Amino acid sequence: MDLLIALLVIIIFFVAFLLFRTLRFRDRSTTVEPIPAISIHELKIARHLSEAIQIRTISKVNASDVDQQPFIAIHDWIERTYPLMGSKLERTLVNKYSLLLEWKGSESKLDPVLFYAHLDVVPVAEKTLGEWDNEPFSGKIKNGFVWGRGTQDMKNQLVALLESVEGLLKEGYAPKRTIYLAFGHDEEISGFQGGKKIAEKLKTQSVKLAAILDEGGMLTQGMMVGVDEPIGLIGVTEKGYLTIKVSAQGEPGHSSSPPRQTAIGVVARALALMDDNPMPARLDLILPTLQNIGHLLSFGLQLLIANAWLFKPVLLSQLAKSKQMNAVIRTTHAATMIEGGIKDNILPAAASAKVNCRLLPGDSIQDVIDHFTKVIADPRVAISFDQKSGGWSASDVSPTDALAYLSLDLVVRQVFNNVAVAPYVCIAATDSRYFQSVCKNIYKFSPVLMTPELRTGIHGINERISVDGLGKMVVFLTRLMKVWGEAEF
Repeated sequence: MDLLIALLVIIIFFVAFLLFRTLRFRDRSTTVEPIPAISIHELKIARHLSEAIQIRTISKVNASDVDQQPFIAIHDWIERTYPLMGSKLERTLVNKYSLLLEWKGSESKLDPVLFYAHLDVVPVAEKTLGEWDNEPFSGKIKNGFVWGRGTQDMKNQLVALLESVEGLLKEGYAPKRTIYLAFGHDEEISGFQGGKKIAEKLKTQSVKLAAILDEGGMLTQGMMVGVDEPIGLIGVTEKGYLTIKVSAQGEPGHSSSPPRQTAIGVVARALALMDDNPMPARLDLILPTLQNIGHLLSFGLQLLIANAWLFKPVLLSQLAKSKQMNAVIRTTHAATMIEGGIKDNILPAAASAKVNCRLLPGDSIQDVIDHFTKVIADPRVAISFDQKSGGWSASDVSPTDALAYLSLDLVVRQVFNNVAVAPYVCIAATDSRYFQSVCKNIYKFSPVLMTPELRTGIHGINERISVDGLGKMVVFLTRLMKVWGEAEF
């Protein structure tokens, strides 16, 4: 009986301990006052974005297919539309079509900061043209939105940066810290000739950057499982990229007397094994995100997060049910291309598939190849790194205790009504990964509200941005330029 009572007491204390940890969940940030009003002309800014959208700066994988004239045209448009920048900032052309603009600060002892955007956009599939509500390169302003390819990715940020600098110049502002604006021209095809070349140029000049702001994170609503309120997700790292080739050989012949498995069947089995045995899930990178927004989650999720040391398998299982959350807890893979066979009655001589992987920080390219080689365990299957597609490891994780991050967090809350802010793993690739040799504080955040509906327009159909949302981007970037331009970090 005494043993039973003792056991009951232990259980009660243990449950109380778990509940105590859970009940400690609260908004970790202090409430901040909104910034003083910044005068902007929303419709004028929208018209400028509309003009930029009409310049068809489309990047394509095959460089010979790219029309370079629009990139020259957008350079001219920038100079014509923002004359103060043209006279006050030093302009450098990088690799013909990318731009680097330098706004000299008054105190050379302070390392510069850099704001990044890319000039190029992805093509619009011709077969989808009829599904657009407005022509994708019209830049039409209608129903409170600017429509067209690039309004979200990412001529919105390009124009907002230009408007912010021009506005600050008009009011006579002069930063203490040098501010760079960098605009790559081929981010959508991996940025090898644009963003990478800009980073190399800065490195050759021995420039060390105090902080970088690029795309990647965002203000989201309805995209985080269990959270209805807007939240600010600041990207502090981005996943790596790898394409694996999975191939098998076969004996060609007549299909009337086939082997038990053809080369196509062997590859298909290998792909099925990969799907059933993905890379292991981890909590280390998503936990800081969840802890910062935990006060917005259900009690059940709070219990799991607050006591992740105990409920790790359950929490990972819950997160994996969402494809968005699954992408930030593991290195993902997706079979995206397959080929094999030349005729329906001929046994294939070979078959192959390409599997695209997005690497979580901490997982190397070799780790992924080794994992799937062990999973498939079939001597008939060859697994190799697809050299043609290229690949790279995940970027370093930028610190969240640095003043650059803390001030960015502050400005997000000042401009966007004290939203919860959290660090985030960016699952897509950006050009800012090329700047790691010149900067340790690389943050990815586009200051615009993104909903599931609006997200479908990125690289898709009916891409658009609200006129007031675009104006808010200018307010945010104007404020951040002043903060980063003055702060000593």
